[in-house]
Amino acid sequence: MLLSRILENKIREVRRRKRKVPLEVLKARIIDEAEGNNFKERISRRGKTNIIAEIKQFSPSAGTLVEDFNPGKLARIYEEHGASAISILIDKRFFGGDLKDVVEVRKVTSLPILAKEFILDEYQIYEAKILGADAVLLMASILEREKLKSYLDLARELDMSCLVEIHREDDWQKIKDLPVDIIGINNRDLQTFKVDLEVTFDLMQKIPSHKVVVSESGIKNEKDIERLKRLGVDAFLIGESLLRSKNVGKKLKELLGNDSH
Repeated sequence: MLLSRILENKIREVRRRKRKVPLEVLKARIIDEAEGNNFKERISRRGKTNIIAEIKQFSPSAGTLVEDFNPGKLARIYEEHGASAISILIDKRFFGGDLKDVVEVRKVTSLPILAKEFILDEYQIYEAKILGADAVLLMASILEREKLKSYLDLARELDMSCLVEIHREDDWQKIKDLPVDIIGINNRDLQTFKVDLEVTFDLMQKIPSHKVVVSESGIKNEKDIERLKRLGVDAFLIGESLLRSKNVGKKLKELLGNDSH
């Protein structure tokens, strides 16, 4: 299974990074800065089309998405054309990302940044904070309930938001009593990589209306967005549709529809 390979590789990767820079050293690098960009606020503006535009070089399902990969340049295009936030896939082996991509993007944009990573260790949350991310992704399918709770608490201490991702009913059952503000519904099955927007339609019925909901994967056009908005979805995490287009800025404006400026 591809997901198992990704996670096995991630465990080895984090172990190497911990040997190089131990957790205590990492913790000591955290400085109390001014409050970070409010990720939750930016992606839940009422009456707006809130798009979290994703930066990644390639993916196991889609192959190479960007030949001339320049995270800083993409971030500037996203900000200029109306994105609400930026998601950066920082897994190197399977998605072509890098930790330094977050640093590069932070230098050129004031938009909130979501560090999209397969988080299995608190070390990765400290890393994301130091790099300049405002939010982290926590996947309900790969973390036990107690771990999820402790990572949510840690992120709050570090003044970061968490997007907690679900794909199935049992993921929702696992997190529904936890202090989760932002729920990501991934329309992609990470075991088979099959994408189906109906996943959002099914799971939305379970989620209380006061939660901020992000629909992820498989959103191709303004019509998809309008359907999901009518359902009560607050934000849309979009990568491949943008990155595959010949003109990224133009495609983002099209997706934003009347909200483009």
